[in-house]
Amino acid sequence: MDHDFGNIVDHLKTHAGDALQAIIVYNGEDHSDLYRRKDVAELHGSDLEAEVLAELRTDDRRRTSDHADEHEGQLRAVVRLFDERVIVHLPRNDRTGTVVVLDPVVARNLAEFVADVRRDLYDE
Repeated sequence: MDHDFGNIVDHLKTHAGDALQAIIVYNGEDHSDLYRRKDVAELHGSDLEAEVLAELRTDDRRRTSDHADEHEGQLRAVVRLFDERVIVHLPRNDRTGTVVVLDPVVARNLAEFVADVRRDLYDE
């Protein structure tokens, strides 16, 4: 990984506090932790982590049409909201990016919105 991440861990801890679970950077098939909270340390190198990273690497949500550029601009992040964590994927280009894993409390408004809509749509 040739990018200098400087004090990104401190920066994200300032924003997310104790809700920050992990910061993972990837370049092609290689990846490394910039930070991993102790209570989720067992996920490092796990099958779940490999599955998540493989899925994120192949999930190309970027649109290439002029119409998309005009109305959406450049893709900045993909957020996946689960019951137990939030995964924020920040692609840098086709081969590199950063994954930030957070406790769902940081996305409380988003989580409440999604739950409310799902209740309305699916009676959950």
